[in-house]
Amino acid sequence: MAAALDPVPTWQEVREEFDNPVIAKLEELVGSGTKTAGAKRFFGWIATSDMPEAQWMRSYVANDNRDAEALETSNGIRQAIMRWVSGLQDLDVWKSGSIRAQRDHLLRALEKLRGDDPSTFPYIDPRSMPMGSHHDGGNYTALGSLDWAEFSGVETERRDAVALAVLRKAALEIFEKYEKIFEFGQRVLRNETTDLKNQRVVKTLRRLIQDEIASWERIGRSQFSVTWTEALSNRIDQLRDLEIWKGFGLDVQASQDTLQYTTVADTVLACIGPTFRANQAVQVIFCTDTGWNRQPIQGLPRHPYAFRTSSSVLLGSEQVLANFKNRAGHMVHAGREMAAIVRGIAELDLKSHWDEVANELRLANADEQASLTPESELIQILDRLEKIQSLSRSWAKGETENLFFYALSQRTDSVAKADRDPGTLMPEGPLTRKGATFSAMRKSFLNTLSTAGLEPSFIAEIAGHRSRNILAKNYFVDQQAARTYEDSVRVMQGCIQELTLNKRIALKLGMDDETRRHFRMVALHTGVMSACGMTQLELDGEITDDFVFEPTFFNLVDLYLCHAGVIKQRYEVSHQRWVIQGKALMAIIKAVGRTVFEKGLRRDYWAAARHANRLLKSGNVTLPVLLEI
Repeated sequence: MAAALDPVPTWQEVREEFDNPVIAKLEELVGSGTKTAGAKRFFGWIATSDMPEAQWMRSYVANDNRDAEALETSNGIRQAIMRWVSGLQDLDVWKSGSIRAQRDHLLRALEKLRGDDPSTFPYIDPRSMPMGSHHDGGNYTALGSLDWAEFSGVETERRDAVALAVLRKAALEIFEKYEKIFEFGQRVLRNETTDLKNQRVVKTLRRLIQDEIASWERIGRSQFSVTWTEALSNRIDQLRDLEIWKGFGLDVQASQDTLQYTTVADTVLACIGPTFRANQAVQVIFCTDTGWNRQPIQGLPRHPYAFRTSSSVLLGSEQVLANFKNRAGHMVHAGREMAAIVRGIAELDLKSHWDEVANELRLANADEQASLTPESELIQILDRLEKIQSLSRSWAKGETENLFFYALSQRTDSVAKADRDPGTLMPEGPLTRKGATFSAMRKSFLNTLSTAGLEPSFIAEIAGHRSRNILAKNYFVDQQAARTYEDSVRVMQGCIQELTLNKRIALKLGMDDETRRHFRMVALHTGVMSACGMTQLELDGEITDDFVFEPTFFNLVDLYLCHAGVIKQRYEVSHQRWVIQGKALMAIIKAVGRTVFEKGLRRDYWAAARHANRLLKSGNVTLPVLLEI
């Protein structure tokens, strides 16, 4: 299984280990793009692994008389893929989403082989290979649980806030350092550095900067990314003395007095545009200020602002802004171009559209939108980064053309997407500490909200979690969650007042008239009466308005199916429908289920649940559709 840990092999390396026409055909069909890692890793694994499943797969591929229709073939291929997936999981390197993507890319590659020659491989349904969560969520550690010197004498509940402040301060210092280098480079270009003593090296630096700009404009890449000429090496050599840069008033990171050639090259790049480090620093500040996830931050669109009012600036991810534009017919604006402030009816109209988009998207008020004050430091820092981008923005092509964050690099053949981890190749300091990841910053951000006393339902919206199970498991740091976690359930539980004996056990929901009318309306609209086995109470031939749940075996089966059906529909309906209808129905179901447990019927319920699952698997029943789509 060690092969699975290796970097993604090339098709040539796979063929060297397992030379077969199938491999060559697969390379021809799928190519060598970024979405072929699963196929290359899998066939690299079967070429080198001594596991029985890999050996079987090797013999099947090598067999010219394959029987793709045989059940044994499907099972063998499925077992080989599952063993390979299991090996990737055991390495504890990738999250389940990454492993699932590699598996799905492999299956699509096999499907292309099958389309080219149906006798090659059978169809493999990914649903026959379920994958649970692996290395997800719970393994991430908040910053407050790390062992940092800055936590000395700090109360436990304040450690996350202190850690965020430490990282933000370090990131701001790095950004300001590179901002100063850029401003100095622009002064050199404009010949505004005549006050400096060493004009010879200033002239050399100006020549390097001018040649670098010309290289990007002419061939779309850095002059340092191609073979260096002797003249270029000589110019770089003249700027390797650290004292020269100190004389310029710049802080250039170096471990010795003589700079590496690549360090000088990176500094020249910083004189004309954003480097990876400048982008990483701003992304850290963005994360500590908003709690956004890494992906929406690094994928922030080129023009991230929606509109501006007198009190706020609205910005969002590409997904949010696209939905907003479609709904409002409103063109988004870039930072410094937002001179016009929206007021009055126009402001109310745009805010209404913004709220509707937020509610309809599954991530709602989460890590894909933010409302900031116009004087917010984050807004100012984003504007300052845009100034650094002013000279190089036109060089961003392809994927980076529509991204806010991009980097100039001496190691790539074009402008690069700024998608590094916070500490990758950064100066030694807080950002390079183990555990200082975007996930940890986000987790600490949410922990600070909980510590500040905000309601879990609000934090759930900020986190983008519709399931409070995820929030409670990963982010809550105190018992406040326990007090409000099941608020909606306890509302209905308060209506369950007594156990009524009417020749048989029944649970009575005793309510006042107003609550009864509301409950009746909810019950009728959601179908909860029939779905959960509820009927109107009958006493001495008289039917009352009190609803009862008779815990018979088949009613318990219905209760389980109703619960499972609502869970399944959670993301099949709009957010508004869930709030209006779904939460009420779920509260009723949980209230009844909890009371069933409290009355000693837990074992009866789980027996009914097992029977219901058997019915579902057999196809004799399907989950009820209780919410309106």
